[in-house]
Amino acid sequence: MWLTLLALRNRIGILMLSLAMVVLGATSLDRLPVDLFPNIQVPVVFVGVIYKGAPPLDIEKSVVYPIEKAVSSASNVEHVESFSKHGIGAVQIWFNWGTDINVGQMEVMQRITQILNNLPPGILQPFVVKFDVSNIPVAFVTVSGGNLDERALYDMAFNIIAPQIEQIANVAAATVEGGKVRQININLDPALLTARGLSILDVVRAVKASNLILPSGDLKAGNLDYNVFTNNQFTAVEPINDVIVKVNAQGNPVRVRDLGTVTDSSDIQTNIVRTDGQRSVYLRVNKQPIANTVEVVNALRRALPKMFGIPPGVQLGVSFDQSVYIRLAIKNLMEQALEGSLLAAAIILVFLRNLTITLIISVAIPLSILVTFIVLYFTGQTLNVFTLGGLALGVGRLVDDSIVELENIQRHLNTGQQRWDALLEAAREVAMPIFASTVTTVVVFLPIFFVVGIAKLLLIPLTLTIAIALFTSFFVSRTVTPVLCFKYLKPEQEAHRS
Repeated sequence: MWLTLLALRNRIGILMLSLAMVVLGATSLDRLPVDLFPNIQVPVVFVGVIYKGAPPLDIEKSVVYPIEKAVSSASNVEHVESFSKHGIGAVQIWFNWGTDINVGQMEVMQRITQILNNLPPGILQPFVVKFDVSNIPVAFVTVSGGNLDERALYDMAFNIIAPQIEQIANVAAATVEGGKVRQININLDPALLTARGLSILDVVRAVKASNLILPSGDLKAGNLDYNVFTNNQFTAVEPINDVIVKVNAQGNPVRVRDLGTVTDSSDIQTNIVRTDGQRSVYLRVNKQPIANTVEVVNALRRALPKMFGIPPGVQLGVSFDQSVYIRLAIKNLMEQALEGSLLAAAIILVFLRNLTITLIISVAIPLSILVTFIVLYFTGQTLNVFTLGGLALGVGRLVDDSIVELENIQRHLNTGQQRWDALLEAAREVAMPIFASTVTTVVVFLPIFFVVGIAKLLLIPLTLTIAIALFTSFFVSRTVTPVLCFKYLKPEQEAHRS
């Protein structure tokens, strides 16, 4: 009752507070990040090892098993899974739900570092990554045309387009897929190697030793101090032919060209991309974990026509756009929520047969929804199918408290009581029943907080949305509804005479 009394004594203040909620709610809705799902962080860390040419059984015994033993002793590890394939081994470390995955990743990296010396020689450096939903690309950018071959398209996408895309705000990476990667191939003749008593490793060592940058100290000349570098890196293919692999017994050098041929070619192509029948490549665009998918894609589409260094005839397009599905899902849910609000108002009008009463009660719906947007914005939530689904689910319940409040006020006014006394007495009578009704509705969702796993991450935003909306509707029924009734509600006899 004290809340209603405070509202009636400060009717202008309640009006200003309601207008402030409208403005803040509209601003929060405009700034809320839009995504398909809530922020999902599964506590899983992957450890991958590449051991070229090794069979699965050897990888399991010499690589995967030592890693499993090392990471199993990390803190908060629930269980460990692994698989081994030809040339590849992977270990998945599942942590307990609620564990800080960043801390878990650092601890796994430390455990791997401790056993590196025990792993077989020839393996590549193990990589440790955490599971992240943001690794799902938000868009595919295709590059085609310009009469360029697949190698030229890959070089342009990797060196010109990808760096410009990665400079866009909230873009994490742009990875090039398809095409041919430039590679210098040395094709050796086994017979020539055997005749000179050489092996492939001898050629590899000779080429490596001739292709390097060495710091050579500094040179002082008067007041000047120069840094000196020995740059022996190859900038063309032809000098590789002159690399000396060995000097024979007669003192004659054996060069690379004496053992085979050097070609400016490409790596073995493992995937082929075609756009409208033309050879092409595409870039997988990933966003930052907390970024707004729709804003990232919009910024990407604005940036593509403005990119520099693109030859005439080269076409840039977006073949996949995750924001399309998000926009459709959000649009459908917002339409459903709006239709639910209109239907709720229509049902009130049918049963109460009074437009003024219907408008007073219906005010609770937009106010409750806008306040919910404010809380979602300041708690770091996103506008997704679950938060909007919660609003669509609870929109019909938002008017219940105001209906009970208004009907009791109407009953007291019909008895001839003074308006002020009727409002306070009616508010006092229904205060606890309305509060109990709201609490019993919200408490149904309490067990969701005891759920673990992805289900909890998905359903908590829905529960939070419904709870905020319902408690806001209770607050509106105790403040805004009595103030509107004080101003506009008439006894039924007086309403019929007018």
